[in-house]
Amino acid sequence: MTRAEPPRPPAPLPNHRNTSDPIWQRIWANYTFLTTPLRERGLVCDVGQGLNSTLIYAYPPGHDSVLIIGPEDGGWLVTHQAPAEDWTDFAAVYDSRGDSTPPAGPDARHGRLVEPLLTVIDAFLAQLPREPSTPHSAGSPVAGVAAPSAATRATRSR
Repeated sequence: MTRAEPPRPPAPLPNHRNTSDPIWQRIWANYTFLTTPLRERGLVCDVGQGLNSTLIYAYPPGHDSVLIIGPEDGGWLVTHQAPAEDWTDFAAVYDSRGDSTPPAGPDARHGRLVEPLLTVIDAFLAQLPREPSTPHSAGSPVAGVAAPSAATRATRSR
């Protein structure tokens, strides 16, 4: 979201059984400084605890996930995973780790700062293809490709 855009409501909170778990709530509360700006950009967010770091999941509309790992080794690692149908697209978007990661990430000078991280995510989101603004009816062709059957669409989950 740029300063020129009108404010929009944040993306919804996660909806799963862990949201009532005190451990999940504590992790969520510890990372609202990051999840709130991401939700304001329209990304549905969730948090989890890995073995050595916190995982922040952000789901851009129409795309599988942006995964933010950290802050570990003095910084953040941000990756993007392509839609489930195409597992070949998995890329590091931002890497500010540097304390003990040999070699240091290309953005290591930013360390744990959140503003450069959000700037890179904004630029990355601007490059992603946009979802159509109006829904297309099931079975109608979009850009010359027929819509998948209802059974196929229902099998995709997070």
